[in-house]
Amino acid sequence: MTKSGKRKFDGAAARNTKRRPSFRTILPALAAAALALGSPASVQAADPIKIGILLPLSGVFAANGQEALVGMKMYFDEIGNEAAGHKLELIIEDEQGKPDVAVTKARKLVERDGAQMLTGIVSSGVALAVSAFSKESKVPMIIAADGGVTELTVPGPLTNPYLVRTSQNGRTPSAVGADWAYKKQGWRKVSVIASDYAGGVDTIAEFVRNFCTLGGKAVQEQFPPLGTSDFGPFLTNVDRSVDAVVIFEPGADGLRFGQQYSELGLKAKLPLLDVYGQTVYEPNLPQLGDAALGVFSALHYAAMIKTPENERFVAAFRKLTGKMPSDNGPDGYVGAHAIADAIKAVDGHLDDTMKFMAALKAVKFPSPKGDIALDSYGQVIQSIYIRKVEKVGGEDANVPVADYHNIDQFWPGTVADYQSYKYKTTALKGSMTDCAKMTARN
Repeated sequence: MTKSGKRKFDGAAARNTKRRPSFRTILPALAAAALALGSPASVQAADPIKIGILLPLSGVFAANGQEALVGMKMYFDEIGNEAAGHKLELIIEDEQGKPDVAVTKARKLVERDGAQMLTGIVSSGVALAVSAFSKESKVPMIIAADGGVTELTVPGPLTNPYLVRTSQNGRTPSAVGADWAYKKQGWRKVSVIASDYAGGVDTIAEFVRNFCTLGGKAVQEQFPPLGTSDFGPFLTNVDRSVDAVVIFEPGADGLRFGQQYSELGLKAKLPLLDVYGQTVYEPNLPQLGDAALGVFSALHYAAMIKTPENERFVAAFRKLTGKMPSDNGPDGYVGAHAIADAIKAVDGHLDDTMKFMAALKAVKFPSPKGDIALDSYGQVIQSIYIRKVEKVGGEDANVPVADYHNIDQFWPGTVADYQSYKYKTTALKGSMTDCAKMTARN
């Protein structure tokens, strides 16, 4: 042997054609032949499946992205980072919550790193941009974080046959929140405040549309820019005659909003409904303190859900991080679960992309969030919870006060009802106080 580990060429042995080959010579050849002639499963078992993860690990959505990543890794670690005999190789990129950065990173993951699918995605703007790349490149995309813009999983120009979403969309917490606000709380007039980007407009418009349908009305709408540090002008402007304020303020904006809402004395006067629970996001609760107590939220998860699946998840998450999970952790966990189940369903054969997409849409399993299934458009069907911040064991926690089970993306109507609306929600900014326009149908 040479120092490099390669056998030196033995000229004498090569010239002696009558010499019988030794087992040392034969065995490597037999092994090579066996690999060449063996079953496809045995060959493919050596090939890792590369999963490209796009999450904002810096910027305004960093906390959301970091927790989603923890949830994903938790599930992949549980199964030994393997599915159908293939090692699962996770390639992680920080897309900073910026659509242009996300597309550049997505292209790098697929074209340079060989990722066979893309997952993660927190910002709706990023979701829209990466979905366009996924559709063009025919690369599976599994939204497993907050990227909830509704139009991605409903019939229309943004529909992507290579996309599923196992987390949530902007519509379902909004629709359930409106139902609960009108029927259970008796609210009839609200002021709405949402971050000024696609996800913010989409989410709050869905609340207003359903609230109007029931007989309520938004008498005021405001859209602070993402990254707003001083909400004073918006809060000072809130109409004090309303029954409640309904908000969507994601990322670091949610914490600042909650603190300033209380500091300006509004919390004591007007109930607050936080659609998506971004202000009362679990990592914010210790910093909000009493400012969070009594705040309502509508979301597809609560750490206080009393099921074996969730109690195991919460215990493991707290052991790993020292914190209570928000929705991002279980969203990442469920996304990883769905990916692994779909890989197993196709026995690791990802070359038939549409077969893999069909396997993703067929997944069903109990989860920390509740029972999980997907509809034919690739959108998750799951429970939605109304939560209220209360003291539990000396800590602030989002405690479920109402459960809505098996909520699909068109609830309480059908896909035909949804398609009959004249205006897309993302086109309704500036029209939230006009119930006739919000509910107009073709």
